[in-house]
Amino acid sequence: MSIKNFKIMKKLASLLIFLIAFSAQGQIWIDNGATWHYDWSGTLPGFDRIEYVGDTIIHDKTCQKLQISSYMFAPIELGGQLIDSWTSHKFTYSNGDTVFYLVNEHFQILYNFGAQVGDTWELGVDTNDYSCGKSYVEVISTGSLEINGEIYEWLQVTTLPNSSVGFEGKIYKRFGVIGDYLFPTPRNCDPDLIIDFFNYNFMCFEDASFPLYNVTDKDCDYLLNISEIENPEEIVSIFPNPASDILSVGILKPNYKITNVIVTDMHGRVLKNVNQHKIDISDLAKGIYFILIDFNNDSRFVKKFIKN
Repeated sequence: MSIKNFKIMKKLASLLIFLIAFSAQGQIWIDNGATWHYDWSGTLPGFDRIEYVGDTIIHDKTCQKLQISSYMFAPIELGGQLIDSWTSHKFTYSNGDTVFYLVNEHFQILYNFGAQVGDTWELGVDTNDYSCGKSYVEVISTGSLEINGEIYEWLQVTTLPNSSVGFEGKIYKRFGVIGDYLFPTPRNCDPDLIIDFFNYNFMCFEDASFPLYNVTDKDCDYLLNISEIENPEEIVSIFPNPASDILSVGILKPNYKITNVIVTDMHGRVLKNVNQHKIDISDLAKGIYFILIDFNNDSRFVKKFIKN
């Protein structure tokens, strides 16, 4: 064999070894059908369902488009009804051992699976309204875990002091953070402020080739399943919202008759209990409240409103 052919065979062998090693590590990011569930608690219960819905081109990168569907519910003691929902989107792409996400119109490192203990990376947010600065996380340990019969590597990270955003816990190849949220969440660095941020908890993940991984004893959509009610927008109109003096209730279905109206604060304390379509809220402090309306057919409507 000539020296030239020997060198070619050596390069091919090295490439094959690299590919085998890379394959053994498994994919580092998401596959078709990827779906996450994170529940959150704070002032109100709720959860986010995050779904990989397709690809798009941003800044010449082929990115995964992730749709975040957020659901907010009344406290269980007030009926647990769905009171609000909204959608938003995030964009990611991977390169080697690194996953990037779009933040402030630029791509920044989201997860660096090539990092070692003691390594840090910047999350791309350098200020917020709570006296924080540049955002960094640090790797504090590494390891692996068998999930669905496969071994998945993880990094455990912590957010460095004075960071505007961050996350805590273990970050797994293929599906991201357990113990916090998929993307960095806001931090508070002002000791004079008490901020009621949502606390996120990983619940479920699955994709087209990864069976459901549920770390709880609950159905992934359990909050929706216990709050199956008619669309409140088709029954009741609350206006104006925000309101400063009088909050009016309009009934959109003639067979619905009000039997009772309750106004509560965010902690469920009853502030008003009336039986009328116009409620005087001029004596309430500025903030967020609930209105609970009971009907003659034993159904209940719950909606948040803002007093300004």
